[in-house]
Amino acid sequence: MGQEHSLPEEAPRHRVAVRSFCMDITEVTMAAYRSCQEQGRCSPAHTGFLCTISRPELLDHPINCVDWYQARTYCEQVGGRLPTEREWEYAARGGAEQRLYAWGNEPPDGRCCYSHPGTCKVGSYPPGSFGLRDLTGNVWEWTATAFGPYPSEPTEGPLRVYRGGSFSRRFPKWMRNSLRNRFRPDEWGAHLGFRCVRDLPGATCPAGSSPTPDGTCQPEGVLEPPWMSRAVGATPTKGRPAPKGNEASVLITRDPRFDSDCIRNKPGQPVAYLVKGGSFADRQRSKGACSNRDVGVDFNSICCSH
Repeated sequence: MGQEHSLPEEAPRHRVAVRSFCMDITEVTMAAYRSCQEQGRCSPAHTGFLCTISRPELLDHPINCVDWYQARTYCEQVGGRLPTEREWEYAARGGAEQRLYAWGNEPPDGRCCYSHPGTCKVGSYPPGSFGLRDLTGNVWEWTATAFGPYPSEPTEGPLRVYRGGSFSRRFPKWMRNSLRNRFRPDEWGAHLGFRCVRDLPGATCPAGSSPTPDGTCQPEGVLEPPWMSRAVGATPTKGRPAPKGNEASVLITRDPRFDSDCIRNKPGQPVAYLVKGGSFADRQRSKGACSNRDVGVDFNSICCSH
């Protein structure tokens, strides 16, 4: 589990073990969630731009715009639960196959729903590991696990992990099986849905591992070498307004590496900048009328008109 040569939060690469379990073949659809909602067993999904619950023609698309509590409740109502982060990654990687994406190591183009104006019908692309569909792309998927540094897997904390990438991302790096993302459990978005898992009766920890008091399985062996970080620099220049107020810690620098991408994908905003520092909300406020080209744990890459 994890990756040494990517984001620091994906390191250290470490061994985990899981009991056998059953996982939904597709993400939970809008039709399935709406049925639960109409029966009064699930609270109404949120509405807004690109939220499928507001689009009756999208019954076979994944439900989105549901927070973690709503996803957990739905799974409980159908006799399941949300997958843990290790279960999700095990399924997406094809277990010991260690796939980069759910289908393998080939680039995502034509293999999943990404860089797309909205969600796709579930199962629109060929199955990936274990015959599962859309583990990569379409919508990110909530997990049961609280966000924390590896190799710990906390059950409590202010943030919950979600995995898998979504239709709204334009770059393959967002589709990697090892990539971690997180939200507060009361947050939601059009990019985010879920699928459920069910315990397999009689399943025990696999050979070479043993049960722990918290119910997980601990494999024999030691952690693999951790990833060492690398810095990517940008040259500060004038041309953007200085941050104010709560955004005082944000640094906006000219980043001509991505001008061509801005010209191609953000009409009228041909000039690229890098936004670093502060919280994601601080960086969002600092960018003003500029558009996000890409975002990460500690940066926004933006396109501006000048």
